[in-house]
Amino acid sequence: MNERSNFPIDFVVTWVDGSDSNWLKSRKIFESDNQDDKSEARFRDYDLFNYWFRAVEKYAPWVNKIYLVTDNQVPEWLNVEHEKLVLVDHTNIIPQKNLPTFNSSAIEVNLKNIEELSEHFVLFNDDMFLNAPVNPEDFFWFDGNPRDTAGLNAIMPIEDFDHIVANNMIIINKNFKKSEVITKNVFKFFNIKNGPLNIYTLFLLFLPRFTRFYDLHIPYSILKSEFKSVMNDNNQLYEETSKNKFRSIRDITIWSVRYTQIAKGIFKPRRFDFGKFYNLTQIDKIVRDIEKCKHKVIDINDSDKVDSEQFKKNIKDLHKAFDRHLLKKSDYEN
Repeated sequence: MNERSNFPIDFVVTWVDGSDSNWLKSRKIFESDNQDDKSEARFRDYDLFNYWFRAVEKYAPWVNKIYLVTDNQVPEWLNVEHEKLVLVDHTNIIPQKNLPTFNSSAIEVNLKNIEELSEHFVLFNDDMFLNAPVNPEDFFWFDGNPRDTAGLNAIMPIEDFDHIVANNMIIINKNFKKSEVITKNVFKFFNIKNGPLNIYTLFLLFLPRFTRFYDLHIPYSILKSEFKSVMNDNNQLYEETSKNKFRSIRDITIWSVRYTQIAKGIFKPRRFDFGKFYNLTQIDKIVRDIEKCKHKVIDINDSDKVDSEQFKKNIKDLHKAFDRHLLKKSDYEN
């Protein structure tokens, strides 16, 4: 019988207060740049971040450290003296010449520069919440391999972000032969835990190259050594991404690291429905999921289709839903 491994697992979470006046002034200076993704929905603050910490304390008390990555912003309610909390400013990990940045891709590819970050870490965005009790083995198996769900998918262009996905896949196709990857890891790509992803993989199996891996849009388990290796091997792309102040079609993302882990077979299959991706147009489904703890992790993504008034109403509904299980303040709060 396997015993629980004793290696530390850190959480990393990126956060921005899009309503902060100083941050808005700084962003406005660069808005004339001809770059993608400056929509309001990318930066609206949900005012739910305290629930993120409450959920970690309640559902993952075993976490080693929490690295909060911000642009000189700290929530006023945050207990910065908490022994597990480490504040990481952009200036600590991103070269001064590339600051300020409003590009989530640029921020994430530089997380490798967090010096004390453990080899095993889980990357969250601030809209990704633990929603039920989790164990270390939900994120890294006993042998240290990341937990993930491997499935093939296709790029079906509908937005500029699909260029970024293609950039990540260029890295994979340059370094891996699809037939060899599938043959070596056939029972990871075709696995009962993959559920409907098995069908997508079957349909795309005989194409000569990888078109895309299936992205679940939930917190990803990353090995720091693989992270550094991928960025070092693709230094030009890493540097290009780091200097783009807004998301650009020339970016790569930390997904390229996840894809590399999958292509190398260094992961343990995890159920496809471990987590769930939502956007704010699905508020009723989100509320039910939170109230019933249906999925262990959820991603509540903003949407341009939700106007300011509806956004405020949805956030109130989310507060009420989270209060059902996470009403009590955590030790991460003052």
